[in-house]
This record gives sequence, structure tokens and C-alpha cells, in this order.
Amino acid sequence: MDLLTELGITSVLASMTLFFWMRRYYSKEINRLKGEIKLFKNANEYQEDAIIVFSGGCEVYSANRSARKLLQLEPFHINMIPEKKILLKIGHSDPLALLDVIEKEGKIIKRSIHLEKVVMTVGEIVHQVNIYIDHSKWNLKNSVICIFQDAASDFKEIEEQKMLGGIDFLTSLPSQFKANSDINRMVIHAQKDSKKLALFIFGINDFEKMKVAHGLAYSNNLLKKFSEFLLELVEDNTFIYRLDCDTFLYLVNNIKDEDTALNKGKEISKKISRFFKHNSKDTYLTSSMGIVLFPDHGRNASKLIDHALKALAESKEKEDGTVQIFKKEQIHIQATEEIMIEEMKRGLKSGEFEVYYQPIIDLKTLDITGAEALIRWNHPRLGLITPAKFMHLAEASGSIMGIGEFVLEQVISQHKQWNELNFKDVEISINISARELLAYQLGEKLEQLFIDNKVDPKFFNLDMSENDAIEDSIKTDLEFSILKKIGVNLSIDHFGVGGSSIENLQRLPIHTLKIDRSLLKNINTDVNHQETVKAIVVLGHALNIGVIAEGIESKEQYSMLQKLGCDHAQGYIFYKPSPVCEFQELIRQN
Repeated sequence: MDLLTELGITSVLASMTLFFWMRRYYSKEINRLKGEIKLFKNANEYQEDAIIVFSGGCEVYSANRSARKLLQLEPFHINMIPEKKILLKIGHSDPLALLDVIEKEGKIIKRSIHLEKVVMTVGEIVHQVNIYIDHSKWNLKNSVICIFQDAASDFKEIEEQKMLGGIDFLTSLPSQFKANSDINRMVIHAQKDSKKLALFIFGINDFEKMKVAHGLAYSNNLLKKFSEFLLELVEDNTFIYRLDCDTFLYLVNNIKDEDTALNKGKEISKKISRFFKHNSKDTYLTSSMGIVLFPDHGRNASKLIDHALKALAESKEKEDGTVQIFKKEQIHIQATEEIMIEEMKRGLKSGEFEVYYQPIIDLKTLDITGAEALIRWNHPRLGLITPAKFMHLAEASGSIMGIGEFVLEQVISQHKQWNELNFKDVEISINISARELLAYQLGEKLEQLFIDNKVDPKFFNLDMSENDAIEDSIKTDLEFSILKKIGVNLSIDHFGVGGSSIENLQRLPIHTLKIDRSLLKNINTDVNHQETVKAIVVLGHALNIGVIAEGIESKEQYSMLQKLGCDHAQGYIFYKPSPVCEFQELIRQN
């Protein structure tokens, strides 16, 4: 064997010796690391914090015992997808899915994220947690580590601070905030135990009138006594709260059904009536009540209270002392109304609204002397809609302001065009509400519109209902005087069915009275209606105020109004409301 061969054999033997030594060494090191990993996993398994690893495909790669319990992952297997829906409510935002939050935050922040005081719902269970999301790169591609810390103590501290305002100052009853908190807490338990809750919301009828009549000190004292009386009604599993002013909530935790709730409501209502009879100067004071049940009429405090208030409003429209349970079909109606409100806002922006004009005639000459501007909605799905079907939603949602502004701008701009075309001058009446009159400076806005369009204000007449005109007489007087100085004419609409007086008519700068159509329906046969209309005409003429009758549909009504000396009229017997192009032809030919 030569030297080179010996050296080669020696080298191979040395390499093999080194290989086996290194293998033995790294085997020991690998086993040591495996032991440390196992120890880490065991330690991690019993951590109080929930630790979970999500893979890029939203599967759960790893979860310790706390995480499996928190996210309801038992029985657990690697790469499982959580069955329960996991929602996070961060601050005032709407609830978001956990995995959506991880994805969204990860796109913005490529590192660890800390979310504090998060309300997390897993299925039906609610938790308060702090969340750490680790987006930093490691050996699992596109994987994310999440750590959930219990934050109930943090929430408790916040709740305790809020509870400083959880007691109503005047009555010492729990406040609306406490009611919301308690209802939501009870809802969770009721849902788990398949039980029902009942909310009874009641208000004192004519409370504001009583306060005006007897003063704030008396009304506050009555509320204190009433609150003490309500505390006497509290039994096991019942709670009482003051929501606002004269509105109170009686909450029953665990009630059988609607019939039981209705009987309970009637019983409470009778006791309230007896209280007012013996403790109030105004023995006529009564209450109305709205009732809802969980889960039948809502699944959280907000919805339940909203629906109970709707039932209360309905009960107030009926006889005093009425007890009204929320109707399930109202849920569908409410959803439909919410859609309509959103469509209305969109329609205002996209030009779906249009102004129609209904001519007003002189009853002596039958000439067209003016017109009433009426809004119409060209709905893309429902076709042409009249105000009767959407105006109450506009008023409730505040869209009435946008609609009113649209009508004013359209009518004034249209009048400018008629002037340029040398059309006959006609007076245009525009309906406004007290809300529109008082919410923003209508006078300044109108004056600027008249200046911009170079039109004379005397050809415009603003109509306000009789009740609106006298509701806040001080503010109404001020706004009316400003409008009168600008040169706009003012009318009282629906006159004869409200609470106006000669004093009000003398005080306000009124140009025209519009007789309510309810007085004209049977005017040819109803002597009382004839005398009422005659009195309105005489009163108007005595105060140098014109009189218009609206809603005329028959020759008999027309003849009687002529006989009674009414000045002007409008109605289907003469002309229907029409688009501007058709109305223009009428005044061109007239």
C-alpha cells in the first residue's frame, strides 16, 4: 500500500469519525431543543393569556388551552377553522370579524399591533379583552400570532367611572345609561336560559302643559313623589329607571308571555292613575304605556327601548291610560322606513324630486291668480310618490330641511324664468314647517335667493299650519316680522281646526287664511260647517286678510263657497297639480 493510499484511508476515517461525532453532538442538541420546545409548549399551554397562531388560510395552526376555551375550539385539531363567529367591537365602530381585523390591520401596519379594551363576541358569549397581533415575519409564512388578555378589570374601572352618572340627579332612580347596561346584561342570560324580558315604558300625558300651568318647582316635586311611588312597585326580578323628563322604564326579568305582560301593564297603569288622583293638583293627569318583550321585539337594549317608545307613541294617540304592546309587523315597517329615508337622501342628491303646481283661482272671475308648489318624488322603483307617503319620514329624519330648501330654490328660480319669458305674474304658495322656519335663518336665505334671481318677494307666499304658528309664538313672531320686512306674504294653513285666536291673527302679519278641507267636505249639507266657514270669511275680511278654500271637489262646494263670500279656491274640480311645463301652458292661456 503506497503512501497516498494510506493518507486517503486516514482522511476518510477521520471524516467518518468527525461525522459521527457531530451527529451525536447535534442529536443531543436537537433533543435538548426539542425538550425546550416541549417545555415551552407545556408552559404556554397553561398561560392565562389566550395564545393562538392563525395560518395564512385562516386556519388555527396552534392554540393553547386558554385560547381553545376563549374561542370555543374544542375538540381541537391542527388547521381547523373556528366554527363560532368571532366579532370585535373596537371603540365606537361597528362589529368586525376577527380575521378581517387581522387582515386589515396587517396591510396597514407590518408589525405587532395592540388593540385595547375590545368587546369580543364568540357565538353568543361576550368578553372584554386586550389583543396583541404579531405580523412580524417568522418561520411560518403568512402566519399571525394573536394574544388575548382578559380586560374585564379595565372595563370594570370604566363602568365604575360611568356609574357616577348612572343615577338620575332629580329622582335618584337609575338612569338611562344604567338601563342600557342592565338590559344588555340580562339579555345575555335570558338568551342562554331561553327566558323572556319585558320592558314597560310609560310617560305622563300633558306633562308639559302641567309644567307651564304650575311651574318647574311643582313639576319637579311631583316627579320626585312619582319616583318614590314607582319604587314601591319594584318586586323580585323587577327594576325601575328614569329615561328622561317624564318617561320611565319598568323592567321585568323573566316573564311568561305577551298576555302576562299586557296584564302587568294594565295593573301598573291603574296604580299610576290612582297616584295622580291623590297626589296631583291636576287630577286629569294620566299615563300611557308601551310594552316590548325580548326576544320577540328586539335583541338588545337599543332596539328594545326604541320599539317600546314607538309603542308608547302609538298608545298616546289613543285614549288616556292606554297600554300598547309593540306590533311585530312594525319591525318590518321600521326597516322599510329606514330604507326609504336613505333612498330619500340619495334622491335629493340625484335629482329625483320635482315641484308640481296646483292653480289657485279667483272665485268671482275664475281666473288663475296663483298656485301652490307641491313636492313630488319620482322614485326609480315606485314611480311618482306624493308627500302623504314620505313627508312624515322626512320630518322624522330631518330630510324635511333639504326638501324645503330644494323647493324654495326651484320655485324662485322658476319664477325668474317666467319673468324672462314675460309670463303673467302669479303668486306661488310654499308650505313650510315650524322646524324649517326656526331651525335656520330662513329670512336671510330667502332674501339672498330673491337678490340672486332678481325676483320680487311679493309674488311668494309662505304657508304654515295653524298649530305650528302658535306653538312657539315668540320665535314665530320674530321670524314672521323678518319675512314681512323682506316682502314675503304669509298664510295660515289648515285654519279652523287648531287653537288660533283673534289675538293671534291681529298680532301676526298674516296675508291669507286657508280654510281646512275638513270643514268643506259636507259644506253644502252641514249647517255647522257653513256657519264656521262664514265666520272665518267675515273674520278674515274684517282683519283685511284674504280667505282661500282648498280641496274643492264638487260643484256644490264651489257654489256654497261663492255664496259665503270666500275669495279664492283650489281643488281637483278646477285643476289638478301638474308639472311646471303643463302649468306654464295654463297661465299662458289664462
